[in-house]
Amino acid sequence: MHHDPQNVRSSMSQFAGDPQFSRLLAGRQDVDLVQLMLELAADAYPGLDRMECLLEIDRLGVACTDQPCWQLAHDLPGRLTLISRFLYEVEGFHGNREAYYEPRNSYLNDVLARRTGIPISLGILYMAVAARAGLKMFGVNTPGHFVVGGSSIDGTLFVDPFTNGDVLPLAACRCRVLASSGHQVAVSTDDFRPAAPRDIVARVLRNLKAAYAMQNEWRAVLDVQERLTALLPHVAQERRDLALVYLRLGKPLQAVPMLHDYLEHATCACEERAALELSMRAATRMVAEMN
Repeated sequence: MHHDPQNVRSSMSQFAGDPQFSRLLAGRQDVDLVQLMLELAADAYPGLDRMECLLEIDRLGVACTDQPCWQLAHDLPGRLTLISRFLYEVEGFHGNREAYYEPRNSYLNDVLARRTGIPISLGILYMAVAARAGLKMFGVNTPGHFVVGGSSIDGTLFVDPFTNGDVLPLAACRCRVLASSGHQVAVSTDDFRPAAPRDIVARVLRNLKAAYAMQNEWRAVLDVQERLTALLPHVAQERRDLALVYLRLGKPLQAVPMLHDYLEHATCACEERAALELSMRAATRMVAEMN
């Protein structure tokens, strides 16, 4: 797929007001995931009070360490169990099984306000609260079901942030991930390695993209898709999807060059190529009618 450095530069300027997202675009790893999640949330909530969210996460972290048993729990299993018990039993966080595909499940401010979300948003919150309680954790991009992990001299444990913060060893966590997908995916030990911030954010954005598309909220999809395309400039399919969103929103001038570039450089199945050529003709017609 053709990759234009000018597009990278324009992406950097487009998101210049989002310092954490800009760090990701620059290829940096030192990203504050909480702040970045609030940058994403500001797309949907322009007046978002980010400080209120940060103070609530700080409060949760302090309250974890204020628990009577905290000083007695010196090991990783004990402290994770206390964090999970506090977040899920005391504070009432829970996985949103009733409306799993609702966009609000992916926004950290909504997760804090409603005490519910999906595995990745709850997982990012869990890591943030644990960090404030003095535990360094990592995200794990296991297929179909995001989990978080923590390591100590005694080994690594995993937490299922969607199901009561259950603390699990690797074998049990692998079974949990398999079961959550209905055993439709292969899950290997390699899948439990710490995920890079870019991969975690791409997963959040793809969840949002799917959630908004299911509701036909294409204006909201556009905000998400522009971020995805900037974040993953080498993924041809993301530029293709951005072109198709532009087309849905009646913006053929933006769609035509992207579709042309994709059809010229990408390898795609005959059915996909035929469908995209139809879209290309429709977009070209729209442009002609605008002149």
